[in-house]
Amino acid sequence: MFSWRLVLAPPEVLDYVAAHEVAHLARMDHSPAFWAILARLCPGHAAARAWLRAEGAGLHRLRLG
Repeated sequence: MFSWRLVLAPPEVLDYVAAHEVAHLARMDHSPAFWAILARLCPGHAAARAWLRAEGAGLHRLRLG
């Protein structure tokens, strides 16, 4: 299940998160094989991953209400 906060992230970050989860359908780990699958699904994913690492905590600070 995706966090509602992801709608506030750039579209390429959403693509990365979706591709990351799809890659887990083939590999339930973060092995080199997993990252190879992810690279095929989402070329250039490193920038989106870096954004999420830098800004993800800020998304989690958001609260409704």
